[in-house]
Amino acid sequence: MAGPGFRGHPAGPLLLLLLLPPALTEGPLVFVAVVFRHGDRAPLASYPTDPHKEVASTLWPRGLGQLTEEGVRQQLELGRFLRSRYEDFLSPEYRREEVYIRSTDFDRTLESAQANLAGLFPEAAPGRSEATWRPIPVHTVPVAEDKLLRFPTRSCPRYRELLREATEAAEYKTALEGWTDFLTRLENFTGLPLVGEPLRKAWKVLDTLICQQAHGLSLPSWASPDVLQTLAQISALDIGAHVGPPQAAEKAQLSGGILLDAILANFSRVQRLGLPLKMVMYSAHDSTLLALQGALGLYDGHTPPYAACLGFEFRRLSGREGEDGPRYLLSPSRNVTVSLFYRNDSAGLPLTLRLPGCPAPCPLSRFRQLTAPARPPAHGIPCHGSHEPATPAATVVPLLAGAVAVLAALSMGLGLLAWRPGCLRAWGGPV
Repeated sequence: MAGPGFRGHPAGPLLLLLLLPPALTEGPLVFVAVVFRHGDRAPLASYPTDPHKEVASTLWPRGLGQLTEEGVRQQLELGRFLRSRYEDFLSPEYRREEVYIRSTDFDRTLESAQANLAGLFPEAAPGRSEATWRPIPVHTVPVAEDKLLRFPTRSCPRYRELLREATEAAEYKTALEGWTDFLTRLENFTGLPLVGEPLRKAWKVLDTLICQQAHGLSLPSWASPDVLQTLAQISALDIGAHVGPPQAAEKAQLSGGILLDAILANFSRVQRLGLPLKMVMYSAHDSTLLALQGALGLYDGHTPPYAACLGFEFRRLSGREGEDGPRYLLSPSRNVTVSLFYRNDSAGLPLTLRLPGCPAPCPLSRFRQLTAPARPPAHGIPCHGSHEPATPAATVVPLLAGAVAVLAALSMGLGLLAWRPGCLRAWGGPV
């Protein structure tokens, strides 16, 4: 289930020398954030002419959209990969002060988080005796309140306005018109209205077919490889409208940029306060990863496969005593680098990603500078549309991401919290 890799952004050695002070070597790992898609699941929906519709309860005994045994296995394997990668960084057993896990409020992501943790920590692994098994907590918030890991399509009028602007662009309309005949034929095959409808309905047909195919079920005769490929192209057009131009930066500020900002804020807070937190894990969806890729400028038109994982690794640079001079002294904001990896194939090594305009690893100060347009400013980006009155601060505060102004607002009781009160008490801010 591997997805194609990202396009690289080469940076020459001269640029690297300009960005990093001389006589410096990359030092120890100090913080990690990983965002992963849930494992293999049943289809989200069926369609009127689906030949397997009548036996869906037998094929998917746990229900549509639920994690499968294969999905559990994928997450166990991802957890074991993380254990091997961070064997010398994390404690051998789970410590709540070191690792925090958050999931969207869906069965498949909550179960994926638990399965991942069973691979990461031995005390949570399957097969442990009752006396030694220890469950590990996974935190979540109601779907309607989750502004960190979910697309704001329904909850943010401004985002809907930006999306409408993208779907009314000439390039989008031209592409859509080219598929009108295809969608008309697909309507006849599936019994679903598709022409003039949101493209997500066509994506759901693709999702159903791919899920069935992955589990060895026969597809209807009309579902040829060419049809599946065209549906994938239609899906890519829809995703591009959500995370790409026009106004890609403002879209990111209302979606993936919030999570990106939270990751950076978490690191800053941990370092500033000397907290022992080492890793934050987010169990979410392909849409979460796509929004984050969009905010990073790394979306390449491919959907993340099941259990795909995007990681942020923060390392501290080490100065070296040289024969010709003293150790270089750096400010806290300049002696840290950020490395990105993307694991989209369990059979191979993870890909090293480069933020456009920066080498890998990227100095944190440069990383912040380059991603600033895609992250919400301290005062937040209002979700109300340009032709709508401003709504109460509750619609703005979800763009918290740890900014001081937002923390002040939280202390006054404003806004919808994207974190459980217990977590706020434990860390004093977002994690």
